[in-house]
Amino acid sequence: MDRVASFFSERTPRRLLALTAFLSVLYMFRQMALLLVFFVTFERALGYASRKLSGVTGVARKRCVLLVLAGILLLLGIGAALGVGKTLRTYAEMQASYPERIAELKTHPFLHKLQEQIGGTERIVEGAKHYAGNAIGAASAVGHFFVYVLIGFVLALVYVLEEDEILAFHKKMDPRSLHGTLVRWFGHVADATVVTVQLQIIVAACNTLMTLPVLLLIGVPHIGALMILIFFSALVPVIGNIVSGAVLCLLAYQARGWGGVGIFIGLTFVLHKIESYYLNPRLTARHVKLPGFVLIVSLLACEHLFGFKGLFLSFPILFIAARIRAEFVEETEGKADSPIVLGDGLEQLPIERSALGEDEA
Repeated sequence: MDRVASFFSERTPRRLLALTAFLSVLYMFRQMALLLVFFVTFERALGYASRKLSGVTGVARKRCVLLVLAGILLLLGIGAALGVGKTLRTYAEMQASYPERIAELKTHPFLHKLQEQIGGTERIVEGAKHYAGNAIGAASAVGHFFVYVLIGFVLALVYVLEEDEILAFHKKMDPRSLHGTLVRWFGHVADATVVTVQLQIIVAACNTLMTLPVLLLIGVPHIGALMILIFFSALVPVIGNIVSGAVLCLLAYQARGWGGVGIFIGLTFVLHKIESYYLNPRLTARHVKLPGFVLIVSLLACEHLFGFKGLFLSFPILFIAARIRAEFVEETEGKADSPIVLGDGLEQLPIERSALGEDEA
C-alpha cells in the first residue's frame, strides 16, 4: 500500500498540498501577471464577440473568431495609416524648420540663464545624456508593455480557436485530483482578473463623467484629450485620480488662476473618497459577499504588504479565496454557505460560462 498516496488522499493533506502548489506557481510566475491580464481580457472579449456574432449570423464560431480578427486588423490598419501620415507630415515640418529652431534656441535668454546656473554648455550636455538614459529605460519598459499586449492577444486568439478541444481535454480530468484542482483554481484567477478589469473600467468611466462638468465650467482647453487622460489614469486604483488631478490643477491655474486650482484639488479629494469608500466597496460587494469595512481593510492591508501593487491585488485575493473556501465548504457540508454566491456566476462574469462546452456548428 502506498502510504504517501493514502496520506494525501485525506481531505486536509490534499487541500494543503493543493494550496501549496497553487501559491508556488503564482509566486514563480508573478512577473508575468501583466501578461495574464492581457491574455484573459482579450480571450473573454474575443470569445464574447465571436459568440454574439455566431448567434446573430448562424456562422460557425471559429469562423466568427476570424471575422472579428479581420475587423480588428482593419481598424488597426486604418488607425496606423492615419497616424503614419500625420507623423510623416510632422517630421517633414520639423526637418524644414530645424535650423531656425536651433538658432532661436541658442539666442534664447533661458539658455543663457541656465548656463549661468549649471555651469556652461558641457554640464547641460552631461545632464541631457543622464536624462536620455532614463528616457531610454522608460522607453524599454513601454516596449515590454506592448510586447506583453501582443503576446497576450496571440495566446487569446489561439485559445479561442481551440476552445472546444481544450474543454474536451479538461472534462477528462478528475476534478478532485491535484491537476484538476489547480486548473479549476486558475480558472478562478482568470475570473478574478476579468472582474477586476470590469470594476476599474466602471470606476474610470464614473470619474471621467464626474470631471467633465467641472472642466466645462472652468473652460479648460483640449477637453477631449483630457477626458482620455482622466479615463486611462483612473484605471489605476486611487493613485490615478491623484496623477490626473495634478495635471488638471496645472491647466486650471492657467485658465482660472488659484481659484481653478482650489476647485480641482477639492474634486480630486472627493473622487478619491468616492472611489475608495463607495464605488470600490459597493462594486466589489456584488461579487464577494463581505461588509464594506472588511473590503476597505483588505485594500489597506494589501497596499501595506505589497506596496502599490496591493491596490490591484486586494480584490482578486478576496475573490479567489472566497471561491476556494466555497469549494471547501461545499465538499465538507454539501452546500455553498460562503462569502461568494456560486449560483450568480453568470451575472458576475462577462460571458456565459455555461455556453463554453456547447459544440457549435
